[in-house]
Amino acid sequence: MSTQTLVDTAVEPALVSIRGQMLRAETKKLTRRKGVMAFTVIGTIGLIVITFAILEIFHLSNSVKYTSIGGISGFQKLVVILGSVTIIPASILGTTAGSQDMESGVIRDMIVTGRSRTTLYLLRLKSAALVWLVPLVIAYLVGLAVVFGLAGGNPLPSRNQVIGGAVFCIGVSLVYVLTAAGLASLFGTRGPAIAIMIGWTFVIESILINVTALGPLREAFLTTAISGLSPIPDEARRLKRAGLAPALYVDYITVIAWVLILNILGWFKAKRLEA
Repeated sequence: MSTQTLVDTAVEPALVSIRGQMLRAETKKLTRRKGVMAFTVIGTIGLIVITFAILEIFHLSNSVKYTSIGGISGFQKLVVILGSVTIIPASILGTTAGSQDMESGVIRDMIVTGRSRTTLYLLRLKSAALVWLVPLVIAYLVGLAVVFGLAGGNPLPSRNQVIGGAVFCIGVSLVYVLTAAGLASLFGTRGPAIAIMIGWTFVIESILINVTALGPLREAFLTTAISGLSPIPDEARRLKRAGLAPALYVDYITVIAWVLILNILGWFKAKRLEA
């Protein structure tokens, strides 16, 4: 074994260990933001628990008018909630991850140490994704327990539907976490980024998607792509009423493009920061 091979063998585990420690440090910085974490947990696990609890109360008070909360209908509600409403806590967590180092001034101290700015940027994205996935997955599992446990004789979702719903909810929310992180990195602060993410998603795109004069341009909207990828039939019908029927590959390209473009811009801004 050559000397170079011995050196590489010794150095590689050390680099992996350092990167692991840096990732844990980034994750801790996020989890210590008590307000952000409380909103994240309430906006995922809490939202599912509260929603299904209210629906169950209605069912128990009038089982004739209100059907059981489980089964296919309950599963569709679960996917709609985790695939749309959770965009808000996902955006807040993402913008926090993308901007907290710059807002606190820590980023300059980190640059002085000689660490790669690209590595630091990617670590922020990874930590945001990891912190987000924990409450989201728990919320989905809690929802599935209700869907199957309180079906009340209603048809149950198939295994493929359960897997497809999980992939959709995780994928959509991660898109917003990463997009928000890129936007916050570009601005260097989370306030404007949060306002733009939520305002653009829930107000501007909701209006523009129904403006038929825009034609195919509406297919470039993130909400259009996500609705096209949704396993819930109502989303496809909503697009059809708006005169939209984008191809599946267009939806995937749109989603990937939003994440890549905003994070490339955010990374470029981070590269230009002076120590």
